[in-house]
Amino acid sequence: MDTLITNLALPSIQEELGASLAAQQWIVDGYTLPFATLLLLAGNLSDRFGAKRAFICGTAGFALSSAICALANSVEMLILGRALMGVAAALILPSSMSLINEAYLTEDHRRRALAAWGIGGSAATAVGPLLGGLLVPIHWSLVFSVNIPICLAILLMSGKLATSPRVPQPVDLIGQILAIVALTCLVGGIIEGGAQGFTQTVPMALLIVGAVGLALFIFSQSRVASPLMPLSLFSSAGIRLALLGGFSMILSWNGCVFLSTLFLQQELSLSPLVCGLSFIPSAFSGAFGNLMSDRLAGARGSRFALMVGTALLTLGYGLIIVFAGLDALDAPLIALAVCLAGMGGGINTPCLANLVLKSTDAQHSGIASAVFNAMRQVGGAIGIAVFGTLTSVMATMSLGIATSLGISILLMVLLFITNFHTREKAAA
Repeated sequence: MDTLITNLALPSIQEELGASLAAQQWIVDGYTLPFATLLLLAGNLSDRFGAKRAFICGTAGFALSSAICALANSVEMLILGRALMGVAAALILPSSMSLINEAYLTEDHRRRALAAWGIGGSAATAVGPLLGGLLVPIHWSLVFSVNIPICLAILLMSGKLATSPRVPQPVDLIGQILAIVALTCLVGGIIEGGAQGFTQTVPMALLIVGAVGLALFIFSQSRVASPLMPLSLFSSAGIRLALLGGFSMILSWNGCVFLSTLFLQQELSLSPLVCGLSFIPSAFSGAFGNLMSDRLAGARGSRFALMVGTALLTLGYGLIIVFAGLDALDAPLIALAVCLAGMGGGINTPCLANLVLKSTDAQHSGIASAVFNAMRQVGGAIGIAVFGTLTSVMATMSLGIATSLGISILLMVLLFITNFHTREKAAA
């Protein structure tokens, strides 16, 4: 919700604080970068100090950093506040999944809880544009102030949570440093590559350093007694399937929303608010998909539900390619196609989260959740950067959309085949 609201507030922020285009990008990416790069560390802290404690600290930090953003009287102060929000969000996300794992011990109950957890994200897609449209005309600072009462309500409710178990272990300082450097450079290189072009010096240097850092991180994890990210996590077929699904789905979905937004505004000349409102039906279809996920998984198993969701995502992306080339009724038809994709994503997300939690032991649920969500964040950054670059170099926007979403369809086919193969092996 906060990301969607912030995007709508950028023109007002630019007018009052004089934010340049680069500064506006960092108002958005200043949140995304620490959020993505600190997830592994946050997952480790969640396991080490207890998910409840990490969740409460993250929520309190989110409220405080939101207040800093709301009171900002300069671009620099606002970017600092956004970076602190990213740090707090990194603490919240993996610990929230661990709390679900601790509170719901049977798979049926956990699956229903994860469906409700997914509905929160779907609801945010609908609430974000509406709330932003109401608050930004009053003052842009309200898009950050609105977080404070929500965080306070969460902190009041968190008193009823049971105390989380703690897993004391030595600190993998080298692994933490390498993970932060690798993810910061990779995500930063992707963001800058999308803005400058991947052949430019800065993005290329960041990506090279990030790749080397990632290789050194993986090597270090096989050599230390208490690794930040135990490589044994990847021995599970369920974890590998969940990571592939999380990465490919968010890469495709973020790229799809980004391209659809560009098409509706640049090709059909819709206003930003009307464009944002056109995505609200997909939020409801996503919430419906979350509810269907529990029913499908309960009746036929999580992997069957995952096959249904992936098929809907593939169909939605295919229809966007077709509809973007038409001359009439583009907006409602594209909204319909995005709804199908949103429903597919709504079905898949709880299934993948459940796969992560049931494929690892309780003491590693925090770091497993962090790895899953880090893959999602990196995938989302790649989707926007790569799809934006492809669209800019194609002869027409329709051709760029067709090429980009063609990649999405290939990724969904790969996910479908991998899921089917894993299902067959499990049955055997």
